[in-house]
Amino acid sequence: MNRATWILLVLLSFFAGLAAQTQAEVRIESRPNPLEIHGGDYEAHVASDGCLTSLRVREQEFLAANVSISRGAFFFHLEPLRLIEVKQPSNDTITAKGDLTSIQYSFADEGMVWQLSNHSDAQVAFYMVFAAGMDGLRSGQGKIEKSPLSADTNRLTCYRGDARLQVEGFTKIWGPLHGAHQMGQVDLKPGESKQIKIQFGKASSMEHQELVKLNALSPDAPLTILSPRSYQVFQRQTMDEGEIFVSGRCAIDVDELEIRVTGDSRKGPLSGQWISVPALHEFNVRLPIPAGGWYSLDVRAKNDGKVVAEQRVDRFGMGEVFVGAGQSNSTNCGEIKTQQETGMVSSFGGEHWQIANDPQSGVADGSQGGSFWPAFGDAMYRKYKVPIGVATTGYGGTSVNRWQPDGDLFQWLMTRVHQLGPGGFRALLWHQGESDVKMDSDEYYEKLRSVIIASRAKAGWEFPWFVAKASYLNTDYLRFDSVRDAQQRLWNDSIALAGPDTDTLTGDHRDLDGKGVHFSPKGLKAHGEMWAECVSAYLDEVLARAVH
Repeated sequence: MNRATWILLVLLSFFAGLAAQTQAEVRIESRPNPLEIHGGDYEAHVASDGCLTSLRVREQEFLAANVSISRGAFFFHLEPLRLIEVKQPSNDTITAKGDLTSIQYSFADEGMVWQLSNHSDAQVAFYMVFAAGMDGLRSGQGKIEKSPLSADTNRLTCYRGDARLQVEGFTKIWGPLHGAHQMGQVDLKPGESKQIKIQFGKASSMEHQELVKLNALSPDAPLTILSPRSYQVFQRQTMDEGEIFVSGRCAIDVDELEIRVTGDSRKGPLSGQWISVPALHEFNVRLPIPAGGWYSLDVRAKNDGKVVAEQRVDRFGMGEVFVGAGQSNSTNCGEIKTQQETGMVSSFGGEHWQIANDPQSGVADGSQGGSFWPAFGDAMYRKYKVPIGVATTGYGGTSVNRWQPDGDLFQWLMTRVHQLGPGGFRALLWHQGESDVKMDSDEYYEKLRSVIIASRAKAGWEFPWFVAKASYLNTDYLRFDSVRDAQQRLWNDSIALAGPDTDTLTGDHRDLDGKGVHFSPKGLKAHGEMWAECVSAYLDEVLARAVH
């Protein structure tokens, strides 16, 4: 080896050693709560319950740990799961284990790998709830978009400021949740393990150009309220109270943010007291309020005690929310469009809330006729004196086959279930059977049972299903016992609760002068009131138990 070669090798060795010394290393600070992880471009927090509650990349927060039941990144089965056995087996690893699930976080400068494991006999979901106000979102290899995305894809890329966060390993992504929050979901079967890979850094120059163009089309107002939205109904937890989720962003520098809710509850006027909001540029607040509405939310931003920006949302409430599914008599196929009469019934179509006059938004078949939902909502409001929200997802003429867990309509239904969130509605109302009158009773029973069980497993909580008796075709075929018996068995086996027997609605309750399968205006009103009677019998018991 000549001297020049030797000197070159020494220099290369020196610089390699210098690079190793100066390269940022992952550091975990062992604090009681939370554990703080510091990497090259990021900082993360793992709380005492094992959930990753904060992930900041280049000073930008990407997770929302206080929206609805969110813990940021967390397992869910019936409720958020606590992983109380939290350990740090090495300098770059944290493990957390609970009764049903476990996670291993492995940290490196350029990213993370999370190993998710379901040790239980039930299907479990793992969620990531992303912060509101992202500058852009990319599904898979698609284009960058502004709004929350919904797709069966394993990859989501989020952009905020000059920071970029990419997550791989999702089963699906969906949104919005409570305003503008993007969701990522991983489904884990019993005994299954899956991996999430996270990479982060700085947006490329090409991505930056896309983001500038995208956000130039929708510049931020000084103060924006993302949740609640007009005509939104939140599901109450007790007879007298529930929680609303207030979120938004402030695009200007201020030293104080305040919110207040005004209006009349079922027990009288609200106090209208101003409440300070802890965050300034972004705020996410869970606020207990009495059942009732419609309410108004005011948000104001201050500097030196002076109001410099303010926004208001009118007409939202705390009441009862229901999801609908099935075939045409659950959608807008009635003879004439109907309207709610009380002014206290609204519908959610997946993107926005609106007063619940027909046609109902969100149905999969795009039908434009009449429905029983306005009459149902009016009857429920008149009894309970709280706003009523409905979210309809049905498709006319469909067999139970198309609603199976691998079918497109099941996914349509579950998107709405996910958007409302765990505990975000009271029950699902199912009206279907007319297309399956020739199906064997046992087959129909098993197939609808499969839909019900799968929907609860996918949602991660045991929401009630009401199943109507529905087999009427026309004046020559008033009922089919094969379907009716299967629907009755679902009641008897406590798979579903008893809905109305709509086969009894004959004669002038039906369209085409009593000859059709769909309902006349008289039939739509009777149909809605029958549903309200069935649901009320159940709800009275639930609310009575909540009091005690």
